[in-house]
Amino acid sequence: MRVAAGFALVSVFSLAQERPAFEVASIKPSPDGSGSFSADVAPSGRVTFRNFNVWNLIRFAYALRDLQMSGGPAWMKSRGFDIQAQPAPGATLLPREQTLQMLQSLLEDRFHLKWHRESREGPAYALTVARTGTKLPPAREGRGRTMFGDLDAPSMTLDSLCQILEFELDRPVLNRTGLSGSFAIQLQWASERAPSANPPDPSRPSLFTAIQEQLGLKLESIRTPVDFFIIDNVDTPSEN
Repeated sequence: MRVAAGFALVSVFSLAQERPAFEVASIKPSPDGSGSFSADVAPSGRVTFRNFNVWNLIRFAYALRDLQMSGGPAWMKSRGFDIQAQPAPGATLLPREQTLQMLQSLLEDRFHLKWHRESREGPAYALTVARTGTKLPPAREGRGRTMFGDLDAPSMTLDSLCQILEFELDRPVLNRTGLSGSFAIQLQWASERAPSANPPDPSRPSLFTAIQEQLGLKLESIRTPVDFFIIDNVDTPSEN
């Protein structure tokens, strides 16, 4: 009996440890109508979000990309919230993973987030090496710049490049080059994502052409299973 009781206590303790939570959290609708937003995550685990919508908060907390997310009410992307939350006193340095877990608890406890994962087959692109070979110089020192149609990254992996290409193409991009490590990547193309106030330069090549001519890589259309994060329920939280 003593062993069984001890096992039960350990099991309950383990479950509690698997779900860390903030000690205090304030959530209020944001009065900021400018459309701008910000996020600050301190090493101590304290988080401050200004005018942050729930869609972006879920994406941040579960380390997702837009293309992986589906479902939920329309207001998730239009209503901003001001959120301040902090762990128990005395915390000086928390692993980022623990802070994200506390954000997950906040979403599930205060916003009543319910979700499930689902694998679906869909269209994607594979990033491969062109027949002419790569044109990727080694990584270098310096600061990078990323704008619509302009990428200057002194040190970037091809996995990170794929994430940028996903935003431009609105489709998953898989790194199938077989190349690891970081490279100095410079890429210029006529971006279809550029704002109307700053339209793309028509003299620039398409992204597909630029990838091949400037980097010696190639984008190939494929179909592949994609892991989706399906949002089943989200409620607006009560203020406090």
